[in-house]
Amino acid sequence: MSATVEYVRFETEDPDRLTAQRDRLVALLRERYAADFLGAHLARCEDGSLIDLLLWASPEAAERAAREMPGDPAAAGFFSLIGAVHEMRHARVLHSTRP
Repeated sequence: MSATVEYVRFETEDPDRLTAQRDRLVALLRERYAADFLGAHLARCEDGSLIDLLLWASPEAAERAAREMPGDPAAAGFFSLIGAVHEMRHARVLHSTRP
């Protein structure tokens, strides 16, 4: 198994509300996927779009979560605030370091 990064670039009309909902989403990901969910970062691009970077233990875990979470009622508060999705990809981690 190799770690997998999930990259999603999207729009939202209310970044503050979306960010507030994200704590609930991250807690849900930890609960549902346990050791398969390794972490997440949310960032704002210069054009105002957001990038969500999630780290998964395997491509299978990333694909499973991508299938399950958008329609999960427990995650609706977060996903309802996402507008246009510009790009979503999964990529295998080739190298990583820790600070």
